[in-house]
Amino acid sequence: MSPTEAIPLLIVVLLMISIGGGDVQDMSVTFQGDNNIDSLADIHVVAGGTTTVPEGATVDGDIYVIGGTAAIEGTIDGDVTLLNGNLSVRDAATVTGTIQTYSGSASVSSDASVGAVSQFEAPTPSSSPAQRIGAFLLQFLVLGGFGWWLVTCHPLVIENVGTAITEHALVSGVVGSLGATTLLVLFVYMAFTLILLPVAIIGLFAEFLIILYGQTVFGYLIGRRLPIERDGVATLAGIAAFLLIFELLGLVPYLGGITQLLVAVVGFGAVLNTYFGLQRFEPVAIPGGS
Repeated sequence: MSPTEAIPLLIVVLLMISIGGGDVQDMSVTFQGDNNIDSLADIHVVAGGTTTVPEGATVDGDIYVIGGTAAIEGTIDGDVTLLNGNLSVRDAATVTGTIQTYSGSASVSSDASVGAVSQFEAPTPSSSPAQRIGAFLLQFLVLGGFGWWLVTCHPLVIENVGTAITEHALVSGVVGSLGATTLLVLFVYMAFTLILLPVAIIGLFAEFLIILYGQTVFGYLIGRRLPIERDGVATLAGIAAFLLIFELLGLVPYLGGITQLLVAVVGFGAVLNTYFGLQRFEPVAIPGGS
């Protein structure tokens, strides 16, 4: 699952937790790789990769699956909610609470011990080819319109961010990974306080927009290398090419997801380093350095 898909679903999780009124002190999220857990924070979110509660393990807490795969082989003293992705509850598994399925693929063994199973009936089928094409076109229209506006009205802004990506990718990646992670943790903890919940949602939405900003600039950089004279048209073509490549990367196990994440954090860091493109990024020189 790409970051642009994970953040909106993470906002949904935070809303569900807050509406439920639970006393949440801690929350963990997994995005990549194979993860075995024998202890849980109050809330664990599976956003990618495979997370397994091994047989014989007993954990307290709730699990939300928004991407990737959750495999339950042991005991969960809590609820399991499937919003997207895959859920597998094996023969020897025990879930004391409710398994709530909204979307995705759920397989619950008849030999498993489950408190209750609830299935949300969606009005329309999910992830059909027409829906995927529609989502692609919608994202292209949004990023394309934004990129066209930047190139025609504020070319220096998008050029500053693009330079930070091409000439300082490592610094941008480090800043992006630290900044995105820190802000994500901050907004998640803020969401557990009802007073600050609106601020947390706005903050997560802003983080989502920064990621889209970075993707727009990647499209602009691709467009500059195309044999198209008009900058606006070249940017539109570059954004279309970027989105197609980004979509195809999602089909490659592990490596594709890691690449998508790297692209997101480099773009995020470049936007922050340039103050959203308002200033050209120049690394700080070390005194006495050669």
